[in-house]
Amino acid sequence: MNFSFKRYKTVKKYYLYYIQEGVFGLQIIKAIFISILLNLLFGSLFYLVESNYQDDLTLTDSIWWAMVTMTTVGYGDFAPVTFIGRFIISYLCMILGIGIIGYLVGFIAEHILQIISKTKRGLMKILDEDHIIICNFPGENKVNEIINELRAFSDHKNTIFVIVDDQLEQLPDSLQKKHILFVKGTPSDEDVLLQANILRSIGVIILAGKGERQNSDERSFTIGSIVEIMENKYQTPIKSVVEVVSRKNFKLMEQSNVDGMISDDGITGRLLIQEFLNPGIYKVIQQLISNSLGSQFYIVDTNLVDYRFVDIQIEIIKHPSNLQAIGLINQGRIILNPPKDQHIVKGDQLILLADQPQDFNIIEQELINNKS
Repeated sequence: MNFSFKRYKTVKKYYLYYIQEGVFGLQIIKAIFISILLNLLFGSLFYLVESNYQDDLTLTDSIWWAMVTMTTVGYGDFAPVTFIGRFIISYLCMILGIGIIGYLVGFIAEHILQIISKTKRGLMKILDEDHIIICNFPGENKVNEIINELRAFSDHKNTIFVIVDDQLEQLPDSLQKKHILFVKGTPSDEDVLLQANILRSIGVIILAGKGERQNSDERSFTIGSIVEIMENKYQTPIKSVVEVVSRKNFKLMEQSNVDGMISDDGITGRLLIQEFLNPGIYKVIQQLISNSLGSQFYIVDTNLVDYRFVDIQIEIIKHPSNLQAIGLINQGRIILNPPKDQHIVKGDQLILLADQPQDFNIIEQELINNKS
């Protein structure tokens, strides 16, 4: 079932590529149609002339002979024995067939090269779905690091990534080999984001650009605002996370209603102090924020309203899953290691340290069943 669905999506994708190419794609379809028509025509003529002299000859054999002759394969399993079959039908079949097949092969090759060239230069509309869009291109190393980190997470192992940038002229070869796609254009332009198929994407990561610190955050704010406007306009949820250069711009960025913000402004200094006070703490933090090693932090919704946080922790400890509850988010406040009598209220989210956050769903359902 999954294989058939994937095959259908692949066929649909290439069909849409032909539609996207307009007249050029239509010409290929016409050339293929003419080739098939000639194949059937010469096959039928060959059968009408030769069937009276070759008792075992069928219409299927004749069509096969026409294809073999047109493509110059020449197996020799069927051959004309009459004058008309040899010097009229066969001659015309070879001359016209070789011409049209050669034209078709060259035309398709040219078409494929044009698609590859346009794809490299970011001129093609993205037809893939469930992809992640990366706005701005601050550098190859940084983008590689982000993509590698995301693909280390099992859910995004085969996810397609699309870079949207107006300064990049052509996608680097190292990214092309990783099946990264590219759209040339300003990320704050709605048409460019639609070209990146944002409405069928998983979400958008807005990276800081190469400009001045303040200008970079202003640009990111504009992109985040456009994404939010499109989300409301098309009634389609679009997850968005933005990299903020300066922490003082967090309040500005909040006005764009992006789903998440991060900034390395001042983090290095604070990590340095933590490492000085507790040598080795940097390696611990490094593992926690990496998808390639150990467990990670997850924020999950919960239906365990009125439960004490400590009772949830006890139930988690009893369960064989590799999971810990280390805090919660209450009305926007992050509470790590909350008091033992802290009760869960509606809208709270739990902060988990886990290998697989889905394991908590099983524990939650068990708690609800036991209560009922």
